[in-house]
Amino acid sequence: MHTRTKGSLNALYFGVLSVLCCSQLLFAQALKDRVVQAVDTSQMTAIGGNVHSLARPEFDQGRVEPSMGMRVTMTFKMTPAQQADLDALLAAQQERGSPDYHRWLTPEQYGSRFGLSQGDINQVTRWLESAGFHVEGVPASRNMITFRGTAQQVESALHTEMHRYAVDGKPHFANASEPSIPAALADVVLGFRGLNNFQLKPRALRMSPRFTSSVSGNHFITPADFATIYDVNPLYQKGLTGTGQKIVVVGQSDVNLTDVEAFRSNSGLPANDPQKIFVTSNPGLRQGDVDEANLDVEWGGAIAPNATLIFIVGDPVNGNGVVDAINYAITTKPIPAPVISTSYGDCEADFSTGALNSLKALMQQANLEGITVLGPAGDTGPADCDFNSNPNSPTTASTRGLAVDLPGALESVTSLGGTEFNEGGGTYWQPALASDVVSSALSYIPEAAWNDTNKVINGASIGLSAGGGGSSTVIPKPAWQAGTGVPNDGARDVPDISFSASAVRDGYLICSEHFDSMTNTFSPTCPTSGTFRNTDRTLTAVGGTSVGPPVMAGIMALINQSTQNSGGSGNINTVLYPLAARLSTAGFHDVVTGNNQVLFSPPCVASTQIGYNALPGYDLATGLGSIDVFNVVSNWTTVNPASTANAVTSVDFSLAFTATQLVVKRGACGSGTVALTPLNGFAGTPSFTCIVPAALGATTCAVVPAVSAAFEAPRDYRELNWWGAVGATLAGAAFVLASFGRSKNGDRNLRATPRLAPGFILMAVLAIMIGCGGSSSQSGSSNSSSPAPVVNYSFAIQVPSTAPVTSGTVIVNAAIGGINHTAQITVTTQ
Repeated sequence: MHTRTKGSLNALYFGVLSVLCCSQLLFAQALKDRVVQAVDTSQMTAIGGNVHSLARPEFDQGRVEPSMGMRVTMTFKMTPAQQADLDALLAAQQERGSPDYHRWLTPEQYGSRFGLSQGDINQVTRWLESAGFHVEGVPASRNMITFRGTAQQVESALHTEMHRYAVDGKPHFANASEPSIPAALADVVLGFRGLNNFQLKPRALRMSPRFTSSVSGNHFITPADFATIYDVNPLYQKGLTGTGQKIVVVGQSDVNLTDVEAFRSNSGLPANDPQKIFVTSNPGLRQGDVDEANLDVEWGGAIAPNATLIFIVGDPVNGNGVVDAINYAITTKPIPAPVISTSYGDCEADFSTGALNSLKALMQQANLEGITVLGPAGDTGPADCDFNSNPNSPTTASTRGLAVDLPGALESVTSLGGTEFNEGGGTYWQPALASDVVSSALSYIPEAAWNDTNKVINGASIGLSAGGGGSSTVIPKPAWQAGTGVPNDGARDVPDISFSASAVRDGYLICSEHFDSMTNTFSPTCPTSGTFRNTDRTLTAVGGTSVGPPVMAGIMALINQSTQNSGGSGNINTVLYPLAARLSTAGFHDVVTGNNQVLFSPPCVASTQIGYNALPGYDLATGLGSIDVFNVVSNWTTVNPASTANAVTSVDFSLAFTATQLVVKRGACGSGTVALTPLNGFAGTPSFTCIVPAALGATTCAVVPAVSAAFEAPRDYRELNWWGAVGATLAGAAFVLASFGRSKNGDRNLRATPRLAPGFILMAVLAIMIGCGGSSSQSGSSNSSSPAPVVNYSFAIQVPSTAPVTSGTVIVNAAIGGINHTAQITVTTQ
C-alpha cells in the first residue's frame, strides 16, 4: 500500500512537470465537429454585423445586375475555449521563461488548433456548391473559405439583395441587408468579406510635381537622409543591412520594376528587385494606387537594403484588393515573411462588426505566426473618417468627428503616426548650390506633430492633412500600453510611434508613374538615369503616415537580423513601450511641440478645433515619438516584453443631458449640453454618434468633442504572467496530491498529516507563484482619489423646414475602448 501510493505520487509529479515542458502539446486538442444538425436551407439565420455603414438608403442606386461576378470569403469563428487558448498562447509567446516563448505557429498548426474541423468544412463546402458557387478552397489555417459566383447566386443563397451605392461621387456595391445562412451553420460562421467593394484606402499624399531643390533650396528625404536623421548608419557599419531577412509589402496596383530600379540607383542602394505575387490576377497600374505601391515597395526596401522584399498584390476589381494581399501573407504556407507593411486603412466607424471581428482574428493569427504587422495612423488628424477622397476638392473640415484608423488601431498591429521637422534656426541640411545633393541631412532634426491642414499650395487649400491619432471606440486598453502620458481611458490609443510624414516640407522622394488623363497612359517620373528629376526638371515627393509602415518594416528586418530572429518578433508593441520607459530620450525622440487638430463643422454651430496636442511622454498626436534606430535595435532584448492581456482597469463614465426636453422650430437649430461624469479615474474623450428617429425626418445632430490636452496617467495594470497562469492551472493537481496522501484506514489523526505534506507544500508554492505572477506596468503618476470634474459637451441639432410637427427621442452614444453609454433627449418640432 505504501509503495503504490509513493508510485502514484511520483507519476503525478512527473505529469505536473510535463506541463511545463510540453505546453503546446498538452493544450492542442483534436477539433470536434460543431455542425451537428442537417443543413436545411428552409431554416435560415441572419448573421448580424455584416452590412457596411455606408450602404445607406440615401446613397442607394438600385439593384446590381444579376450576372455581376463576385468573389466572397466566409470567415469562421472560434469556440470560447479556442479563443481562451489563443489568448493564453499569445501571452506565452511573448513571455521570456515560457516554453512557448517565440515558438511561432505555422498556418497548419494554427488550423489544427484554432480552425474548423474537416467535417464542418465539408458541410459548409457542400452547402456552397449546392447553391451553385465555385469553391476556391480553404487555407491551411482552416478559418475561412473563399468562393465565386454571380450576384444572383449570392442573393439567393444568402437571402439578401446586392445594390449599387454612390458615395462621394464614387460607385460601390454592397449587400443591403444582413446575409443569412442555414441555421445549422450559425455556430461556425463569423462573417463575410467581399460582399461589398468599399476598399481600404491608401494613406500616401503626393504633392504636385513642382519641386526644384537645387533652385529653390527645398529639402527632400532620400534613404541616406533617413539613415542620418534617425541614426541607422551605425548599424550599417556593423554589417546589419537586412541580409537573410524578408519583408512583405501589400498593395492593389502593380509597379514597374524600372521605377524601383531607378529609385535604388538614384539613392545609391544595391540592385535588389522585389518579388511579385498576384493573389488572383494582375490589376495593372492603377491610378490612385500606383504612387502608394511605389512608395511602399521602394521605401520598404530602402532601410534594410539587402533584405528580400515580397510585393503581394490583390486585385480590387476581380477580388478584394489589398485585403486579399494581407490575407495571403498570413494564411499561405509557408508564410512569405515575418514582417507585413500595409499603408492602407479605413476609419474604425466604417467597419461593420463582422468585418472588425474577422480582421481582428486575422491579425491575432499573424502574431501567433511570429508576424509583425505595421499600419498607418491616418492622414486627417483625429478625424479619420473624413477622408480626402477627391484631390480636386479636398475636405477642409471634419463632419464625422473623432475616429481612428484600422488595422493600425488593433492591439495586434503597430500604428505609425506622423511628425514634421522643426528646424527652427538650426543648421541641419547641407545646401544645394548648383546641383541636387542626394544625401544632405547632417544630423537628427527636431520634430513637431505633423499638421499641414488647410495650407495653401498653388492658390488652393490641401484640406485635412495631419497625423492620425486618438482612442479606439471598441478595442480595450492592452496591458502593454502603459507609461508616462498614456491616457487613462480604458482604450487602445494610437499611434504607437511616428516618423516624418509631411509632404509639404521635406517630402520623401520616389520614382513613380505620371498618369495622363487625356491619353489614359502612364509615364515614368524618373526617366533619366542618375537623377530623381523628370524631363521637366520636377521631382515627385510624397508624405503621409503611409511612409511609416514600410520604413519600420525595414527597421524590423534589422532588428530580426540583429537578434538572429529570422522567425519573426510577433507583436512588437509589447517591447516598444517598456523599451521607451527604459531608454527614454536615448532611444525615443519625445515630440512635445505641435498638434494634430483639425476643424470640426457640426450642424448649426461654428466650426471648432478637435484633436490632440503633443506632450511630454506618450500623446495622441505622435505616440511615443520617433526613434533612434541604432539605440532601439541595440537594446531590443534588454527589456522583458509586456503582457498581451487587456489592462485590468475599472475606468468608466456616465452620460446624461442636462435638460432632457428641447423645442426646435422647423427650419431652425437647437442646442443642448451633454454631461460626461468620469468614474474611477477615467480621463479620455469618447467618440460620439447621434441617432435621430425617422419621425423627425431629415433632422441632423452632432456632439462637439472638446479639444483634448493632458490626461491623467493610467493606473498600474496587473495581469497574470506565465508562471501565475501555470500556478492556477496546476492548483487542481496539488489538491489531488493532497487527496492521494490520505490514509485509507480509520487512524486519520495519526497518519493524514505526513501524507498530506507533499500536496500542501506544492499548494503553498503554487499560491506563491500565483501571488507573484502578476506583473505591473508602471504608468507614472498615480490616480487621484478625488472625483474628476464633469465634462460638458455641446449638442447641436438642425431641423429642416420639411420636418413634420412631432416629437421624437434623439439618442447620443459615447464610445471608447468598448465602453458605451447613451443619453436621450426628447425633441419637439414646431
